Amino acid sequence: MDTLETSQHLKQLVKEKYTEIAEQSKSQNESACCGATCGCSTVDYTVMADDYSKLEGYVADADLGLGCGLPTEFALIKEGDVVVDLGSGAGNDAFVARSIVGQGGKVIGVDFTEKMIEKAKVNAEGLGYKNVEFRHGDIENMPLAGNIADVVVSNCVLNLVPNKEQAFRETFRILKAGGNFSVSDIVLGGERTEGLQRNEEM
Repeated sequence: MDTLETSQHLKQLVKEKYTEIAEQSKSQNESACCGATCGCSTVDYTVMADDYSKLEGYVADADLGLGCGLPTEFALIKEGDVVVDLGSGAGNDAFVARSIVGQGGKVIGVDFTEKMIEKAKVNAEGLGYKNVEFRHGDIENMPLAGNIADVVVSNCVLNLVPNKEQAFRETFRILKAGGNFSVSDIVLGGERTEGLQRNEEM
């Protein structure tokens, strides 16, 4: 496969896996051998999940246990800010960010998986939030105008993006001058074996 085919294939794999995960609760994801189904045996998608339950704005229905840190805690979000959450899932980080920006701010979640967007919208509507919205889109080509975000956060998502340079270009495109970007993610040190390089699940 060429680079474009590989990129599209990886995106399809991510979409399929996270569609499965979106249809389960946090407890189901945590008890499954790999976060979604026991058909795989290599990855536990919840293994690095942090405890959000004590954070202001926490919404249990939005917590699928998929994060690997608390990027909102380090993002220097202020009241009135516009925050964009890359790979917003069911809305976990977006709702925490909303509690910081208050009524005068706005939070926009962007996610690649339709089922995650559906779940996040149901959560936001159930809470009556008017200043949180969720958009379906690819963070390599975001459905957002430039220079709109005071802060961009991302939690355990960029590792899933095939073209990271393009995702970072898009992030800087939507950030206002002097804006902040807080990312929590997985970073691999050292070389990967050929087996790991060819393992799509990894």
